[in-house]
Amino acid sequence: MHKSTFALLLFLTVGLLEAQEAILPDLLRQLDQPQQDTTRAVLQCEVAWELQGEDPEKARRYLQDALCLSQSIGFSKGEATAFNYYGVLENRQGRTPDAIRYFKRALELRALLDDQKGMASVHNNLGNIYVEQGENLEALKSYQASLKIMEELGDTVRIARANYSIALAHIGMNNFPEALNHIYEYLTYAESQGEQEDIANGYNLIGTIKSEIELSEEAISFYERARAIRETLDDPIALANTYQNLGVSQDNLGERYQDTNQPDSAMIHHQLALEWLNKSLVLHKEQGNQTGVGMILLNLGVVEKNRGSVYKDKGNIQRARASWKKALELFDQSRSIREELGEEAGLVEVYNGIGDVYRRQERYDLALQYTREYMAIGERTGNLKFVRTGWKDLSRIYSLQGNWEEAYKARKKYDELRWEEFDQKRVQDYERREVVYGDAKKQAKLEKQEQELALQDARLAEARTRQRALMGGGAGLVLLALLLYNRNRIKTQANKNLAEKNTIINAERQKSDALLLNILPASTAAELKQYGRAQARHYESVTVLFTDFVGFTQLAATLGAEELVNELDACFRAFDAIIGRYGLEKIKTIGDAYLCAGGLPDEKKDHAEAVIRAALEMQAWIGDRYTLKHEKGEPAFKMRAGIHTGPVVAGVVGDRKFAYDIWGDTVNTAQRVESAGEPGRINISEDTYQIIKDKFPCEARGEIAAKGKGNLAMYFVG
Repeated sequence: MHKSTFALLLFLTVGLLEAQEAILPDLLRQLDQPQQDTTRAVLQCEVAWELQGEDPEKARRYLQDALCLSQSIGFSKGEATAFNYYGVLENRQGRTPDAIRYFKRALELRALLDDQKGMASVHNNLGNIYVEQGENLEALKSYQASLKIMEELGDTVRIARANYSIALAHIGMNNFPEALNHIYEYLTYAESQGEQEDIANGYNLIGTIKSEIELSEEAISFYERARAIRETLDDPIALANTYQNLGVSQDNLGERYQDTNQPDSAMIHHQLALEWLNKSLVLHKEQGNQTGVGMILLNLGVVEKNRGSVYKDKGNIQRARASWKKALELFDQSRSIREELGEEAGLVEVYNGIGDVYRRQERYDLALQYTREYMAIGERTGNLKFVRTGWKDLSRIYSLQGNWEEAYKARKKYDELRWEEFDQKRVQDYERREVVYGDAKKQAKLEKQEQELALQDARLAEARTRQRALMGGGAGLVLLALLLYNRNRIKTQANKNLAEKNTIINAERQKSDALLLNILPASTAAELKQYGRAQARHYESVTVLFTDFVGFTQLAATLGAEELVNELDACFRAFDAIIGRYGLEKIKTIGDAYLCAGGLPDEKKDHAEAVIRAALEMQAWIGDRYTLKHEKGEPAFKMRAGIHTGPVVAGVVGDRKFAYDIWGDTVNTAQRVESAGEPGRINISEDTYQIIKDKFPCEARGEIAAKGKGNLAMYFVG
């Protein structure tokens, strides 16, 4: 780069725009006239780029000057850059049609210049606009075009970004399998580069996809991975969004448990949802992000609405009313913010929530009023999803009122809109497939043609060989061919036998590896395979959970052996799934007792919190199961749980029947704390309490006698 040009760009970089304008003529005099003109055009575009946020009108004047100058001197690259920046500016100002028009003009110019990288950039800009407008099919076309160019250029960074964008477009069209394919492509690149922010973005988007297809547990797992990374980065809004995603997913999980008549489990997950959403709310308020605050208040209202229904199902009408009242207050706060910001589309969700609370309160006239209001906004803003949902809600409310005629009409309208949407999706899906597979079909056709040409060449070569063989003496060649054939046959059979044996060996190895990983932690299993033994390790801080079933011996006497084992199996399988979600390590079962721990084999800071959450969920699951079986007159377990935090030694001992185990006074104390607990409660020691007291409500029990330990301070959680 010319020194004078570099100096000018340096002034741009540090933002000394006024100073730059003052010295611009002197610096330009050092260049010849063509260089002066092109440099001036480029700099005017760059100045406009810097000014677009703080002074858009001044930025517009610079772009106009750059465009006129570029056109007058035939500087097509400068003209293309000006149009591209015009598109960015207009989109930022909310003038979407103008932005699209400018981007398309920039695309035409860059195509004439054969500026492949520039074309890819403009395609990406167009895709971003289409996503914002909800035109995901058009966005997909633009992103696919950008990706194709970047693949030809071998630009791995932009290939990864294009895959991320394509995934967003597919999500917008509810095409989740292809969205997952592209986001995994993006994530593979991000992980190879160790880019933590990009990895977190990938995990977060996979969580969103899993949530959309109602795999809430898997969604939570990916959101947790994103959270762990984002808590180490300086991006409060991104972290707040991850907290929000965790909260919404926990609420969805709570609704699922509620629908399957498991109110205790439902309440646990609704409570977790409130905790995550409140964390998100704090961050949005600290950043002054009112849009985020309005969204979180809405989500908090939804959780309180659902908690009210759980309380109602449990027969606690007073607490149900309190939750519904709180929900209405939160919805009203969200409404005030969205009205102030002019976010009419956001009001649709608020009114939908308010109407649903009134329906649950059996205040049907108000429910109808707010349902009609959100339908009207949906029609004005083109949000047909809520118009369709509105007819469904109207049908439900009319049915509850006993107004069967209106209920039928509303349901009929809902069904009509649903089928209309189905037809539109079918057409859109066809067009999407054409976009996605169109290039692939062309490529396949070219490859087929190349294969046919290669086959023709091979046939010609074979014919020439036969001709030479006949001319040179067929007998010798026939003998040689027989020898080669026999040798090849023997070799082929040997290779086949070897391949079959290798397949069997690999399958057996995979089985043994899977079995070993089911018995031992992955790190311990790897150490055992490599060295033949695993070194015991000391952990300074581990949280141990010990559970057992109350009156197990008496209950066992009333059950058959097979029935007893099946019931234990069902309970322990549920426990395995729960602790797996919280990253805990199962140690062993001893009769009706279950032992697990957090903070090993991989150390983690929040192991006490994770164990408490798992124990709460385990108690809720057992409580729900007891209620369901008790209603049927069937025997069921109640459970005590004890938790203590302290040092342990962990490892594998012996040469046969390997088992990962933990030893130390911490394990014994956890067992004593469990024995001193009560059915349906979670009893914790003083050491655990000091770690989690600010995160969970606890009830002090004073000092309780513990066998072999004297008196120990204990607390109930919750």
